[in-house]
Amino acid sequence: MNDHNFKPSRWTIRLKLISIISVIIILGLSSMIFLASAYFKDDSEKRIQENNLQLADIIGQKVENEFYSIAYKINNMATILKQSLKQDQTSVFTDLFFRNNHDYIYMAVAQADGDKLLVRKTIHNEKYLNENNLTLETIEQMNIAYANDFLRSGSGATSVINVSSSCLSPCLGMSIPFGDPKNSEFVILYLDAVEFMKAFQSAGITTTYLVNDAGDLLAHPDRDSVLASKNFINVPIVKTLLESKIDNGQNRYLGTDGFYHLGSFKKMSLAGLGIVSTVKEDDAFEQVYNIQRRNIYILLIILNVSVIIVFFFSRTISSPIIRLVSATKQIESGDFHVEIQPASRDEVGILTNSFKGMAHGLEEREKVKSILGSMIDPTVVQEAMIDLAALKRGSEKTITAFFSDVAGFSTISEQLKSQDLAALLNEYLSAMTIILKEHDGVLDKYIGDAIVGIFNAPVDVSEHPLKAGKASIEMVRKLKDLRQYWIKNDLYTQEAREMDARIGLNTGPAKVGFMGTDALASYTMMGDTVNLAARLEAAGKDYGVNILISESTKALVDQELFTRELDLVRVKGKNEPVRLYELIASHSDIDPILKESAEAYEKGFELYLKKNFSKAIAKLNEAVKIKSQKFGKDKAALMLIERCEEYKQTPPEKNWDGVFTRTHK
Repeated sequence: MNDHNFKPSRWTIRLKLISIISVIIILGLSSMIFLASAYFKDDSEKRIQENNLQLADIIGQKVENEFYSIAYKINNMATILKQSLKQDQTSVFTDLFFRNNHDYIYMAVAQADGDKLLVRKTIHNEKYLNENNLTLETIEQMNIAYANDFLRSGSGATSVINVSSSCLSPCLGMSIPFGDPKNSEFVILYLDAVEFMKAFQSAGITTTYLVNDAGDLLAHPDRDSVLASKNFINVPIVKTLLESKIDNGQNRYLGTDGFYHLGSFKKMSLAGLGIVSTVKEDDAFEQVYNIQRRNIYILLIILNVSVIIVFFFSRTISSPIIRLVSATKQIESGDFHVEIQPASRDEVGILTNSFKGMAHGLEEREKVKSILGSMIDPTVVQEAMIDLAALKRGSEKTITAFFSDVAGFSTISEQLKSQDLAALLNEYLSAMTIILKEHDGVLDKYIGDAIVGIFNAPVDVSEHPLKAGKASIEMVRKLKDLRQYWIKNDLYTQEAREMDARIGLNTGPAKVGFMGTDALASYTMMGDTVNLAARLEAAGKDYGVNILISESTKALVDQELFTRELDLVRVKGKNEPVRLYELIASHSDIDPILKESAEAYEKGFELYLKKNFSKAIAKLNEAVKIKSQKFGKDKAALMLIERCEEYKQTPPEKNWDGVFTRTHK
């Protein structure tokens, strides 16, 4: 049928060609740019990390040698001080010591006495103290302030600390063990770190600094950071250094300045010191980003040139297409005798030639279209194409009827907007229908949120009760997954996110076939088997179960699926009693708690049928207790307990057969 409201799209073939070529170019070149940039960036990162590590290693060796040299010198000087020399001899050695080591401020031989520091021998650089306005009182106060750090040397450890805040200039304090370990003696040295810090001056974009085993900053290109005696223990690369069991490593980390850095470290064997070399990631990859920008400019140039070429080339295609459009309208009007001739031998020419053959098949296609318009399930369509008359005549077959419904959907639908309601329903029905089809079920119809399905019609399905049972179990699991997804993404309303479904299954004879008029009919099922399946689905609400099946279905699935006998009832519209069973899971997947609870319930139900209501109540309470350990309350057991209590108060008749009559669907 011609749609008179149809309006030609603004997206002409020319525009589409330009768009497609543009997308291909953008995607292709963008992918190349991305991959090249990623490779270059990765390679740059590796090289930078290697350079950082090499720089840290070189500076580390230099610093380590310097500290060992210092330790050697002060150890020798301490040995001299311990000797019984005359005052003038000691002065000569002292002057020579500070003349050769003019950045040394103060040296002392000390001893650890418990948690006290006892200074035994001292010498100081008088010239340095005068030039830097330092006094021996200040030095003594420093000894007291840093005593805990220096006392570690009394136990054999070497300690290096930042004492700049006391000296008001970059200074380090160092203590090393001395003499016989039994005497707990050690040497203390304060030295000016200005010359020492020159090894840590910034080299381009790289920052290198020295920390001790407590994360205290000892040397850094930023003089103010050293003077402030900053602690870098919370800097990730420093934390990695201190926690590492190997002497070097690399790390990409988020710095305290909010930027990512590429860092390397080198542990030193002396005093737990470590060298850290870092580069800000943005600075390191600046060239990568510049190349990336240039590539984007090249992409834009290529894109503009391509658009111009395609714009002119598309004219050679649009004219033949316009003639094909005219021929299409001729066929649309009902005239299948198209006289259009191919103007070329390319794809457009092949398409034009195909118009002639298309007219001869249109009548057959219209017939197929009519059939498809009256069908729902592809299986039914396929059978109709084989023998439509047989389906219209109908037949009686043993089927498994499937009914499912969403509990409380009226409340959910009232709370949701129409768009959200449609989305929720489509998501649910799509998921359930896929499972139905995967187990060879045929979709009969949708009734709002309800699904009606047929197993074993119109085509034969082996073990159809078992397939219907497995499909039902899988649907319950799928709905659980959907609920978790809705909760995780905060979709719909609270009631919708807690949505639950009931399913009823019954196996037996039913009439199946096309029902309706000649003009409009649908493939469906009818009979007591179908009605009972619908009643079972509705009864599931009273028993608080997801899947309720009949005795006929239970007998055919018992070998593979685990069920629980729930009740013996007389449903509305039937005189014969019906045994109800809850379908829970397969025997291989049943939860031990559910199995134990079901066994207790069935023993209680057996006592109920024997009119032993007190023992039945006890057993049913046991079932409730077992299930509540993991799965909440057992509504079916609670309902049966209530019924037993009523029968205890008002005993049933002597000829009572245990059948409970349901007064509603």
